[in-house]
Amino acid sequence: MSSMAARIGGGNVNSAWPGVSSRDKRYMGRVAELPCVVCGVHGVQLHHVREGQGMAQRASNYLVVPLCPDCHTGPNGIHGDKSLMRIQKLDEMDLLAKTIEALQ
Repeated sequence: MSSMAARIGGGNVNSAWPGVSSRDKRYMGRVAELPCVVCGVHGVQLHHVREGQGMAQRASNYLVVPLCPDCHTGPNGIHGDKSLMRIQKLDEMDLLAKTIEALQ
């Protein structure tokens, strides 16, 4: 069972993400099974890529990337000073491309 499945009620993806279509949930569940696209650690959170969108716009559930808690919400992560991404010369579009490639 993936770490995301463990966090969302023992693998029942349909119980997570209320208000999200079942098709979106299946896709997000597949992404949640991947390791972090920055550091390779398992046990990820999904980050919605918002590059090129205004703050009031909702990001698509297909524009998600798997990030471990440190790379996502840690002080050096994508919601912090982004130094983990700068060191590897990555931006959000690079992370999305790596995610799509990993799903192939």
